[in-house]
Amino acid sequence: MNYSLLPFHSKRIGLVLCIALSAILLSVSQGELKTWQEISWLDIIGEGGVAVLTLVWLFFLFVSRPPGRVTDMLVLGLSCFMFSALLDLLDEFIRQSSGHWLSVVESIPAPFGMIMMTWALYQWHQEQLTLNEQLRRREAQSRQHHQVDWVTRLYDADYLREHLAKQLQASHSLSVLMLDIDNFDQFNRRYGSQEGDRLLREMSELILMNIRQSDLVCRYAGDRFIILLPDTPRATAITLSAQIKESIRHFAFKTFGTGEAVFHTLSSALVSAVNTDQVEPLLQRLNRQLELSRQGS
Repeated sequence: MNYSLLPFHSKRIGLVLCIALSAILLSVSQGELKTWQEISWLDIIGEGGVAVLTLVWLFFLFVSRPPGRVTDMLVLGLSCFMFSALLDLLDEFIRQSSGHWLSVVESIPAPFGMIMMTWALYQWHQEQLTLNEQLRRREAQSRQHHQVDWVTRLYDADYLREHLAKQLQASHSLSVLMLDIDNFDQFNRRYGSQEGDRLLREMSELILMNIRQSDLVCRYAGDRFIILLPDTPRATAITLSAQIKESIRHFAFKTFGTGEAVFHTLSSALVSAVNTDQVEPLLQRLNRQLELSRQGS
């Protein structure tokens, strides 16, 4: 759970608390407490469970989504439902006169909230369709989120090795591209590791924007990335590599605080794999080619 999102929802959390408090004050001010014998504990368990679970859903919403229109609709819809649920629960403790107007107030917010949540969930579904399209550039045939690199949100070297082994068996023209950020260690020393991690994340997004749906990019190690280009002849892979390197060269990374623009370049190595290749020797070949490329530049 992303607790760092909570500060961005301070106003929404305040709204939820105000709505809950208004339900309590409204119910208490308009009735009188029931005797112990009049209370139905079975109803309290059921209705209280609904109210508590609504608050739990709101909590998970706050730690799962950033602020936005869909988030606002979900919060408002759940808050309306919570308002009705709390009034329903408080009815078990507080006696209202028959035909009291509060019963009408209790019944209106819940259906309104359900309608709003239904529309918000539809909008969330549309968001997920868009995100899934983007995820296709990050993933291969399966989602193994325990193998995701926590800095770049790309898959890690273990996932790369597994998928590379499958591609070597299945693809007749697999190109494997290795990219390395030039002078990344100097950038880290000057601006700090947090800025270095942010640079890696933003470069990962930029690389993703420049690959095809069928390609897979992973973080291999440090500032080194590997892109698998299935069914890709060498000439096409060279063109894709040049396009990625050109986009990185024009990327003005703004450092935190000063906003200074820092530009970077990439070194690269490319191997055209065949079915007889093995994973580790192929990766070693890529590393050697990259080091030779850097020495020759």
